[in-house]
Amino acid sequence: MRLDARWLTDEERGLIVDAAYGLLERPGMRFGDGRALALLGGAGADVDRDAGIARLPRELAAACLAACPREVLLGGATPGDDVLLDGSRSHFVPSGAPTHVLDMDTGEYRASTLEDQRQSAIVADAMPVVDVMWMLVAATDVPDEQRLLREYATALAWSDKHLQDEVTDPRQVEPVMRLMEIACGGLDAFRRRPRASVVCCTSSPLAVDAAFLDANLAIAGYGMPIVIYPMPIAGGTAPITVAATVAMNVAEFLGANAAIQLSAPGTPVIMGAGASLLDMKAGTFSFGAPETALMTAALAEVAHELGVPVLCPGLGTDAKYGGIQAGYEKALKGLVAVSAGADLVTGGIGLLSGANLMSLPQIVIDAEIAAMVLRTVEGAEVSPATVMAEAMERVGFSGRYLSERETTRRLRAGEIFVPEISTRLSIEGWRARGRTEADDATDKVREILAEADARGPKLAADQVAALEEVVGEAGAAL
Repeated sequence: MRLDARWLTDEERGLIVDAAYGLLERPGMRFGDGRALALLGGAGADVDRDAGIARLPRELAAACLAACPREVLLGGATPGDDVLLDGSRSHFVPSGAPTHVLDMDTGEYRASTLEDQRQSAIVADAMPVVDVMWMLVAATDVPDEQRLLREYATALAWSDKHLQDEVTDPRQVEPVMRLMEIACGGLDAFRRRPRASVVCCTSSPLAVDAAFLDANLAIAGYGMPIVIYPMPIAGGTAPITVAATVAMNVAEFLGANAAIQLSAPGTPVIMGAGASLLDMKAGTFSFGAPETALMTAALAEVAHELGVPVLCPGLGTDAKYGGIQAGYEKALKGLVAVSAGADLVTGGIGLLSGANLMSLPQIVIDAEIAAMVLRTVEGAEVSPATVMAEAMERVGFSGRYLSERETTRRLRAGEIFVPEISTRLSIEGWRARGRTEADDATDKVREILAEADARGPKLAADQVAALEEVVGEAGAAL
């Protein structure tokens, strides 16, 4: 018994893919004045250098797609922390890097700091369901020229999990790779098990920033996996329909991937499914709308049709605090993303307000939602052993299954999901306890942070010192 969902028919997938290739062939994609135009022009694209636009023949985009590996290894601090994206299961990763937090002590909104980033990395690292680390907040109290490197160094020091972030400036590539060299014990070791991957965001409609792409072309040469992350907004930067917005997302992925593969053939890439919509009533970007869940499902299936892993927003919400809206939007979108077979599910752990606000207790709550989603999609074994006809006949009308040895054995083996945050107490028991799930999540956060502070960073002291030296030197140079 296992969920076997299918959201698109073969014909629907074909329509979307054909439309995406057609967009690249006719209006084309704007690449600006970076390296991509020369690479694409040399490979047969029709290039308008003055406009910075390349029109890619379908054959060219498809050939570059064929160069992408289907399986992508995201290395952690140890092989036990590695994540292999092979289509067998979904993995959860935080995302967003917002500039504000919901302070768990005061309940106030405030600007995020480096300490918030450190604490969020510690708490997310402690959640077994979080497989990959992404910056949950931006360190707004760090000078701009040092911020990216400082965030990388902090995450590497306090988490064993694979790290995803951006590299937006070609000048950042060399110091970022020096950080990787320190954390991995050399660049050869990094190539074998890349400790980090980067996110290359396109700019809908049908564009990508030249400097941003140049930085990713450079970093692809080191064998670093790249998430190509389009973010078309239905009704804003894309047509209002689900299908059209999905097609634009696919086109931007194929265009950026062509440039990356021409620069570094065989670069591991992941298609990002960042499609969303513009709420016509509020005039705001919506991350938790049901249509965004449909876009996620469609993009997951199209990505697998194209032969690449996919990162889909799940657990996303437009709620401004961890209340009822946050719960149902996160659970519904997370369930859709996993049911569609998303390799990575992002967009929500610990985040509120469309990934613009971080809450430490929300990390713990969302980890439980993610675990429940995985358990639901995992299904249950249906076999003679689990139908347990013999036991039912033997126990008969007494109903004494609590005393059965098989009950104890299967409970210990994980037959039943046991929540840590949500309550299953009676009303009387819950009232007597006098605590909410938010209270328990906050206590869990404090416990995790206290243990981490007593332990210290996960990297050795000399590695931490070396990371700090790179941050200082590169920050001054930048």
